[in-house]
Amino acid sequence: TALLASSDWQADLDAFHTPVQLAVAPVMIAAGVIAVRARKRYTGVVLVSVTGLGMVVLFATSGAPDLALTQILVETVTLVAFALVLRRIPSRLGAHNGSAFAAGRAVLAVLVGLTMAGVAIVATGARVDLPISLAFPNLAYEIGYGKNVVNVALVDLRGWDTMGELSVVVLAATGVASLVFVTNRSDSLPQITAPIVQRAQRALRRRTPLAETDADGPTGRNAWLVAGQRVRPENRSILLEIVVRILFHSIIIVSLYLLFAGHNLPGGGFAAGLVAGMALVMRYIAGGRYELGAAAPTDAGRFLGIGMGIAVACAIIPLAFGVEPLTRAIFEAEVPVLGHIEFVTSTIFDIGVYLVVIGLVLDVLRSLGAEVDRQANAAVNSVAAREGVSGS
Repeated sequence: TALLASSDWQADLDAFHTPVQLAVAPVMIAAGVIAVRARKRYTGVVLVSVTGLGMVVLFATSGAPDLALTQILVETVTLVAFALVLRRIPSRLGAHNGSAFAAGRAVLAVLVGLTMAGVAIVATGARVDLPISLAFPNLAYEIGYGKNVVNVALVDLRGWDTMGELSVVVLAATGVASLVFVTNRSDSLPQITAPIVQRAQRALRRRTPLAETDADGPTGRNAWLVAGQRVRPENRSILLEIVVRILFHSIIIVSLYLLFAGHNLPGGGFAAGLVAGMALVMRYIAGGRYELGAAAPTDAGRFLGIGMGIAVACAIIPLAFGVEPLTRAIFEAEVPVLGHIEFVTSTIFDIGVYLVVIGLVLDVLRSLGAEVDRQANAAVNSVAAREGVSGS
């Protein structure tokens, strides 16, 4: 009320900015309403993801390709995480999930939404000075030596905020692993898959096709992936294995391109890390937990620790030169063939972000995917063993 009564407040509202918003907004609203009414958990998750994909379209058509790229990657990884969790809980929502005051809760939710929207509109209309974001393009180029305002802001102009966000990501990944592993964060996948990887490497040195290296494996079928022979025949898809084998390394290269191009073009460490994480997701879906261990034969905690260490080092090292933390430097050189190149030290900070995000995705796959699979298999084997003993 006080803001509305202020003489400085001016309401300058537009119903929409582009026709695309008129097409996307109803779809997002409908998906949100149907998600609330969904009786199956996975249906609700997919419908909620539709609202996120709607934001991707809005970002892309509003001149924010970085945000659109990051949003679609986040939605994809989140959907995968939900799918891994939903495997172990009932697919349908039970009667205990219902509400005795559904109408009242719906009215309350609508009122809260309208209130928050009103607060945002009034607060924006009460602005008396120009927003600082108007200066970001010039600051990004003159101070951060980059043309991608979003990425330069993350790793340079507001690097301390990103440092805090990295800490939250590391804590979240550690929390997820602690809930699943309970006593020990690490698993035995690297040790189990080491012989498989070594056999594949020997076959590669002999120039033997991988599909012929494990012909005598337990499934009796050729494998296109390193650990494909460890997957049960009914769970295997040769088409999926071929696609993953062809695309995996290309996706990793794309992630590296996004990492180093992000200072001037759409990309950056966060988006690049999610792309690399999706490559690991593909390996896990195609070949199970053994294939994940072969694709990333190291503990996720190492990625998290090294990435966080690089980010902290980028903040501390400038102090040795008498400048403020996270102060960037630029190096220029003339390189044969490539010509004139520039390297900004904030890219090293972005590499830390890249490793932390990969560690997060790997931790989710190891915890909610591989470890849950191991526990489920152990439970099935235990039941089968007890039935065998009782039958004898």
